Amino acid sequence: MSLSQRQRFEEHYQAGNTPWDTRQTPPEVQRFWMSQRLPRRGLALDLGCGPGTNVLYLARQGLNAIGVDYVIQPLVAAQQRIAAYAAGGEPWLRERCRFLLGDVTCLPVTGLNANYILDVGCLHGLPPEARRGYVEGVIANLTPGGYYHLYAFDRIPPPDDDPERIRGMEENEVAEAFAPQLSIVAIERARPDRHPCRWYLLQRPAAVQA
Repeated sequence: MSLSQRQRFEEHYQAGNTPWDTRQTPPEVQRFWMSQRLPRRGLALDLGCGPGTNVLYLARQGLNAIGVDYVIQPLVAAQQRIAAYAAGGEPWLRERCRFLLGDVTCLPVTGLNANYILDVGCLHGLPPEARRGYVEGVIANLTPGGYYHLYAFDRIPPPDDDPERIRGMEENEVAEAFAPQLSIVAIERARPDRHPCRWYLLQRPAAVQA
């Protein structure tokens, strides 16, 4: 990701202008874990984790959770939140929550065998030329039988101040980008937002037993 994009997000956090940070785990994520599709153990990865709201939620479900973001300020806030909760009676959070400063288009980790990878609004903001690297990172870190859960805008017009910027996902873009390694399990229209948006649930096929 470009330096200018990182600086823009740093400025948003410094100004407190972060409408995407609701401090609440989306109900779609909560419903996934209530559905018992996966046991509440193993590793979860949150791409574009911000100040760690969903990392905290996943850790409280029983998973080891790693949050990745390329902006420093929210990661510092996330560490502070975890430390406060740990001191307040949940000391095990220190072991279950980890944060990584990194670019989701070229993840510095591979082979994590994550059971669950979450993205709440990260992929849809990437420029088209960077999306392939993001997809490769998800595939390289998702275990057989694991799930990838994505929230993304449909394709929307570029902002007036950046007319060349591509935002949102074209119809069928998600399914085609991750095929054949991951397949669509469900697509759900999201609750009303600023733009038309959807939740996508994809799964990597389970390994075949010999």
